[in-house]
Amino acid sequence: MSDVLVLETEQAPPTGTQLPPRQPKWTDTLAYITNPDQFCRHNLKEHGPIFRTSVFGGTTIFVGSSRAVQMALNGDLRYTEIGLPQTTMTMFGEYSLFQRPDLHRQRKSALRAGLAGQAIQGYIPKINDVIIQRLQTWPAQGEIALFPAVEQICFDVLVPLLLGVELDDGCFQGLPIPSKAGLKQVYKTFFDGFYGLLPWRSSFTTFGRGLQARARLIKFMQAVIHRRQSEINLDPTADFLSMMLVSQQTDPESVFSNTLIENQCLLQLWASHYEISGLVSSWIYQLGRHPEHFAHLRGEQATIQAQSAQPLTSEQLKTTSFLDATLQETLRTLPPSSTANRRLTQSVVLDGVLYEKGWTLIAEPRIAHILPEHFPQPDAFQPNRFLENANARDKYAYIPFGGGVHACLGAQLAMTIAKIFGSHLLRQFEWQVQGTAPFVQFPLKKIKDSYPMQIARLQQP
Repeated sequence: MSDVLVLETEQAPPTGTQLPPRQPKWTDTLAYITNPDQFCRHNLKEHGPIFRTSVFGGTTIFVGSSRAVQMALNGDLRYTEIGLPQTTMTMFGEYSLFQRPDLHRQRKSALRAGLAGQAIQGYIPKINDVIIQRLQTWPAQGEIALFPAVEQICFDVLVPLLLGVELDDGCFQGLPIPSKAGLKQVYKTFFDGFYGLLPWRSSFTTFGRGLQARARLIKFMQAVIHRRQSEINLDPTADFLSMMLVSQQTDPESVFSNTLIENQCLLQLWASHYEISGLVSSWIYQLGRHPEHFAHLRGEQATIQAQSAQPLTSEQLKTTSFLDATLQETLRTLPPSSTANRRLTQSVVLDGVLYEKGWTLIAEPRIAHILPEHFPQPDAFQPNRFLENANARDKYAYIPFGGGVHACLGAQLAMTIAKIFGSHLLRQFEWQVQGTAPFVQFPLKKIKDSYPMQIARLQQP
């Protein structure tokens, strides 16, 4: 971004430069984690889309305007570095994409081969099979707890794709974690550890328990990798782990050491599981609140089914433009989280605003996604906004998967799974929501486990 002025040490900012508005308050962290939506909306109304806070300690600047978001997301190795809490960075481990910005592009380019393009085309049959099978276990008519029902299916889809482990009990024989239920519990503890703010490595803290779970999962992945390396003729398109192992065998000098592989399997599951579960369950909820969109969505599916009775293919998914639009609008209205924090290593000036060295920047979709200059009637659920002139919108106005060099590596996989899940739901079920859903607000926005939904299986022709 050429118009970001990076100040040298001791260099004075231009005359007339101002600091972001608002004085930080000691209550900011509690207010934010209690209800990020309310915190962002209140301060947006009072101060505009850029404002100062003390969230997570120090001075933290929330940015929502597209130019400030672009500045925040594209400063690596120039004027920003990752600014996550030390507990979170420790949970990531030294082989995450965040820990080594000098190796980021190389590692991300290598990993992309297993999370985009042809790789996803190879995953689609397996995604179809798992979702179809698991939906058969839902009742023909009655009540389900929405998020847990969706989350279980997403776990069953993602573990084979990312960890290379089938979930039949026999497949766990000889592994350090002996069952699917055990793996799921250890993974949940691992996930929670990323958001433990107390830095004590004790089993009495969320962070400490997360570190212990991480160690168990690393041992689990070491055993899985050892088992898979003994297989003959590994198919690199079978799953994410296989892609990395084949790359390792083809070029022993590549980035894919065993240590990087075991870490990346866990980190990709961490990055995708609850995000996709939150997206799908929020999409179901939003359609239940706006049933006027069902006819269009089911018509789209009927057209595909009239052309072929086979399971969904990548080419068919490309024709589900309205389904895609409803998912995009769900991500706009109910974004699951903010982007990764950046810490300024140099003071910068953009559009007359000074951002000082040492401050933290949070590019916040809860602000960006409700700015009326980009999204008229921002509180309305209007999927058509993603069909009409969507390409004309500033790409930094819509950031559900972040942006810049740290844009989410698994975004294409997430949208593919969500579209396949949504397609099969539309073909098999109708549903109704019951009142306003309560949401867990932090660390990820998701519908609370207790929220019920009425479903009924459709009569198949």
